[in-house]
Amino acid sequence: MDWVVLSLLAAVAFTAYSLVQKRVLDRYVDGAVTFAALACMPHALIASVILLADPPNWFSWPVLAMAFAGMSHAAIQLLSAHAFRREADISRIVPIMDAFPLFVLVMAIVFLGEALTPLKAGAALLVTGGVMAASWHQSLPGARIRLNRSLVVILGAAFFMATYSVLAKSATGQMSILQMYAVSWMFSAPWLMGTSLLRNPSGLHTALTSRPALISTGLAQAIILFAFVVALKAFELGPVSLSSAIMSTRPVLLLFWVAASGMSVRAVLGRREGRSRWVSASLVTAGVGAMAV
Repeated sequence: MDWVVLSLLAAVAFTAYSLVQKRVLDRYVDGAVTFAALACMPHALIASVILLADPPNWFSWPVLAMAFAGMSHAAIQLLSAHAFRREADISRIVPIMDAFPLFVLVMAIVFLGEALTPLKAGAALLVTGGVMAASWHQSLPGARIRLNRSLVVILGAAFFMATYSVLAKSATGQMSILQMYAVSWMFSAPWLMGTSLLRNPSGLHTALTSRPALISTGLAQAIILFAFVVALKAFELGPVSLSSAIMSTRPVLLLFWVAASGMSVRAVLGRREGRSRWVSASLVTAGVGAMAV
């Protein structure tokens, strides 16, 4: 299957995961760290089976790259889950996190030897403008994401998303997709579980005895498993800077879902705060779309 199609499928899956994750944190699980630990359990089990059935060469560069990718993934899980818990409106968070192609672009130039074309430079400016619109627009009601801890957390998650993408790209072709998935989870699960046991062991125990928490978290992890495999395959088949750019079109997918699930596009655009969100998402999407040209 074409890497562009795979990248779009991954974008849809990551958007669905964000929505389910937010619902779980709001209703069923006490805290971002607890959610991350609960989430890693099924992946650690699947990863163990994969690695026992098809062990990689543990003393090779690709395995080392995916080990570091796994630790980056742990940081993504903890930072993004914390951001979704801290901020009430995910339509503010997703556009900022999905500025990660900017980091991918720089890393690809430095580590993978990709050239920075004028088109990509212009795209980077568009993405930056979208990030600023999402984080600094002062007319939005309620809590705003400013230059504070929330913004640092979200940008940190974006940086580690880029790190994971570049490391995964460096390992493609030398390991199977399933091996890459398994190694990354085996090196992220201990961090996630250990952090939860240190910070909120009672919250983890409560979540493990709650059927709604287990079912909803299981659904989220089934979605992210699909997203992981599809995204890694897209990285294998295409350039990481372009495939990651396509995957970061989540803001528009999210806003279309919000509009379709109870509010018309006209109603969204007719309010000042609605216009600002659409402008932000449009700038980010235009930028990453230009990166993919």
